[in-house]
Amino acid sequence: MILKRFLRRHRSPLLAAVVLSAASALSTMALLSHINRMAAGGLVALGARPLATGIGWLLALLASSGASQFILARLGASLVAQLRVDLSNKFIDLEYEKIADRKHSIVGSLIEDVASIAPLVLVAPLLAYNILLAALYAGYLASVSLPLLGILLAFLGSTLLVSLTLERFLRRRFDRLRDASDKVFEYFRYLSDGKKEMTLNVSRATYVADELLGPAIQRARALSVQVNTGLGFNEAWSSAVVYGSVFLIVYLGYTVLALPQATIVSFVIGALFLSGPVAFIVSAARQVGVGTASLRHLQRVGLDLARESDERTPDIASVPREAWNCIRLEDISYTYPGDAEPRVALGPVNLEVRRGEMVFIVGGNGSGKSTLLLVLSSLLTPRSGRVTVDGVPLDKGVHRYRERFTGVFGDFFLFPHVIDAKGRHLSDERIGQLLTALGLGAHVQVSQGELSKLTLSTGQRKRLALLQCYAEDREIFFFDEWAADQDAHFRDYFYRTLLPELKARGKTVIAISHDDRYFHVADRVVKLEGGTIVEDSWKDIAVAG
Repeated sequence: MILKRFLRRHRSPLLAAVVLSAASALSTMALLSHINRMAAGGLVALGARPLATGIGWLLALLASSGASQFILARLGASLVAQLRVDLSNKFIDLEYEKIADRKHSIVGSLIEDVASIAPLVLVAPLLAYNILLAALYAGYLASVSLPLLGILLAFLGSTLLVSLTLERFLRRRFDRLRDASDKVFEYFRYLSDGKKEMTLNVSRATYVADELLGPAIQRARALSVQVNTGLGFNEAWSSAVVYGSVFLIVYLGYTVLALPQATIVSFVIGALFLSGPVAFIVSAARQVGVGTASLRHLQRVGLDLARESDERTPDIASVPREAWNCIRLEDISYTYPGDAEPRVALGPVNLEVRRGEMVFIVGGNGSGKSTLLLVLSSLLTPRSGRVTVDGVPLDKGVHRYRERFTGVFGDFFLFPHVIDAKGRHLSDERIGQLLTALGLGAHVQVSQGELSKLTLSTGQRKRLALLQCYAEDREIFFFDEWAADQDAHFRDYFYRTLLPELKARGKTVIAISHDDRYFHVADRVVKLEGGTIVEDSWKDIAVAG
């Protein structure tokens, strides 16, 4: 678990924080004892020495507490940074299909869950300090009067019992509150991603605000009220119990136990000091409840920090890839999870792609073209059937297999930094040449491998995405309706010049297309209907390999 790893990694400063907390507790205890002696024995009459002693203990308390808080502040910043790094790496390692339909959950986790989990570590030294302080106070109070301590502990025991019961009651509400916050994050994404549509359609904006976002926020508010009311009641109850016990101690001390005034005064002062640690221990339930709810939420969205990844992505750039001749899909089928009525989106499909050929995948909307491309590139795992390379099943070599592919998805994302297959920046000179070849030299500049502008038309953005493919220069290029947003000139240039050039360089090209007047450019045209291949037309030409 990440918290255990963090504790091991930072055990020295954590130990220092605990030691300083203990020193602070001892200083507080010594100060309390000194105050009681002054109150009971009239030590002020002895001169300046009691005053100097009291100031000394105060300075010791301030120094130890301040140093402890400084260490905890550094540890908190370190933990937040580590959580962000670990969660980001978990997200990178996570298979695409596990998060394809809930990306907002990941963003929410990187923002909200990190802020909620971090206090779990920071509260540990403070809990240790307050528990130690409470134990020291209890020991001191035992030396003052055991009967009065018994009364006090009976009251504190009832506080503990109520706190444990309330924690069990609130646990499910913590989880529901975290899920409700997740839904709010999802609708927040609508505000940014759908801004243009909502600006044009006021009714759409009103619907998002009134029917989606508003109710989601109100649901989160209602759950927050329930959770915080329960926690607030717990804190109010514990405070009332402590002060009620002090009241009863004074009453019973005089009327039943007939204790002297000095004993009762000393005990009351100690009991009031004890209320501070008790109040902190009870209030820590808030941080623990929120933090553990976030940990459970991470497990539900697939970012389980309690276990290591089953298979870490190897350093692909340093691993040589064997030559290949044929990729084959054998009886492949795929069903998207989460559908109310599961339907087969693809399959059964049998298809082979030979090295160096150009394949066009065609078909109507919803015929399974994009799903086939995702399965072929191993971003989706078939529900049945298998993918083989020269007869060898993919199995655990999936990371090396993926490194053969580069392309432009239908819902592509643009990164401003242009890098090659080994993660190195392409030279500005080479990027400039590609920008010119793609008709973007007048619109986009480059500096140290970073593009100056991404806010272009959809067709121009697709050209930038193609530029990144050229930079990676892998064995298999794929395109999902790439030419759909290009003007007539560049669409023709894409089919008649760019794709044949890739093929001439020995690249395997797979393109989803509706441009039937260019189908003759391909070596094969594979047609899908209803998730199955209904036509596979071949050209009688030699293919590399």
